[in-house]
Amino acid sequence: MGMNDLPPLDRPFFIVNPASGGGRTRHRVGALIDAIERMGMEADCAFTTRPGEGIAIAREAVEKGRTYLVACGGDGTVNEVVNGVMAEGAAERVKVGTVPMGTGKDIAKCLGVGRGAEALRAMARGEERRVDAGKVTAVGEDGREQVRYFLLEASAGWVPEISQSTPRWLKRLGDTAPYVVMTVVKMVGPMSRGFTLRIDGQEFDGRYNTVSVHNMELWGGDLVAAPGAAPDDGLFDVVRWGDLGRRAVMRAVEGQRRGGMHLEMEGIERHPARVVELSSPKVTRLDLDGEMGGFLPARIEVTAGAVRFVAPTDGSSGER
Repeated sequence: MGMNDLPPLDRPFFIVNPASGGGRTRHRVGALIDAIERMGMEADCAFTTRPGEGIAIAREAVEKGRTYLVACGGDGTVNEVVNGVMAEGAAERVKVGTVPMGTGKDIAKCLGVGRGAEALRAMARGEERRVDAGKVTAVGEDGREQVRYFLLEASAGWVPEISQSTPRWLKRLGDTAPYVVMTVVKMVGPMSRGFTLRIDGQEFDGRYNTVSVHNMELWGGDLVAAPGAAPDDGLFDVVRWGDLGRRAVMRAVEGQRRGGMHLEMEGIERHPARVVELSSPKVTRLDLDGEMGGFLPARIEVTAGAVRFVAPTDGSSGER
């Protein structure tokens, strides 16, 4: 049975973020539609016009009975679509896919669909795997408690604030370069803060540059933050970046570019975890999959096998 033989509500519904990739996606929409149609699928698309709108579009599609949503953009677009599905309590009946087109395509790369052709092939073959999601209870921008989900990472401190402060025009430089540029720019400010951190009930209070909670290996556009982190093992990998000086931070960033060598440095520790509780006396933003995810304090817990993701089932990673 071909995709177009499916009932209309079961066919892929493409949620496209034209602003992803520093705006490059806007110029690639025609090529995307051609590729979709060449695979024998109908290019049934909706376009986001502002940050966060992917959540609303996904929720509305789910309410209308859609069972297959495809995020076309970067990690932030995937994050919004997944949050829309989870907010509707529809993760069991709705599957999610992605055609990677943004600056950060780390989720797609970790799931073996880092290139558009790989993603479309997985869709055509009907491949699907279960992926863990992180559930985050934190403080929303309105000061009230909010619940959000992530697939790649949740983090707080100096390193994630790089991605939050990277301007859109800089993202045109590619996947990794914008984040490296902003790393140098942010070297002039304070680089650590106090955190109260509890990992599966064990306390690790102190001053840290960053605390990051990983569900997959990559972040920051190809940087290997937690080598070997599996998206379907029911566990997070927590990395505590200690009170590092500027030189050590640059060495750590370079270590990530070299496949995860930063974990061998003094002052950087890694832990498996199911539940992480994090707070700070300083107003601290939370990053979820490279997007603003509210503020601390936060409780971060793994939701095993929560998401039905359209990706190769053998667990192979795509080319980096």
